[in-house]
Amino acid sequence: MIKNIVFDLGNVLLDFNSDLIIEDFVDDRKLHQKISENIFKSKEWILLDRGEISAEEASERFINRMPENEELIKEIMDNWKYYLKPMEENIEVLNNIDNSIYDIYVLSNFHKEAFEEVYNKYDFFKNFDGMIISYREKTVKPEKEIYEKLIKKFAINPENTLFIDDSKRNIEAAKKLGFKTIHFNDNIKLREKITQYIVYPK
Repeated sequence: MIKNIVFDLGNVLLDFNSDLIIEDFVDDRKLHQKISENIFKSKEWILLDRGEISAEEASERFINRMPENEELIKEIMDNWKYYLKPMEENIEVLNNIDNSIYDIYVLSNFHKEAFEEVYNKYDFFKNFDGMIISYREKTVKPEKEIYEKLIKKFAINPENTLFIDDSKRNIEAAKKLGFKTIHFNDNIKLREKITQYIVYPK
């Protein structure tokens, strides 16, 4: 029987599409691809998730690789976090979970500055009994260590815990530790999937 529900944030509760972000700043397809690889697909993006570098340090590295696009890079780095918007249908699912029956947690890879922005802006965070955020823990999904931190800090038994994430790699890592899982994507309705595991309002 499920006692705990663990949510990822990006593309489960908060919409994040780096291509759509870049499109607001770049028209040229070749430049779009270069910006995507230089910023959002870079090793620095993971280091930001790990909390090993600051946004300022990352921006400096991005600019050093593409100095001819310094102003564009600064603009994207200054503004990308404002594009993180609640996925209302899934937020409604979260809001309707009975907190008297289930403990609800977050396990998410996130940058410090971006997390502070969304945490202070959106009130759905009040639903959670606890959170493990990668930049604080200096480890990221799908590494085993971050799941173990969740288990230890909140005395969670994976066998009675449902983990929801949009990344197959993260889901597979959770399964190895015994979690029940939902691999969320655009082809499923979270409300329909979650009712297979928990008591949920009709």
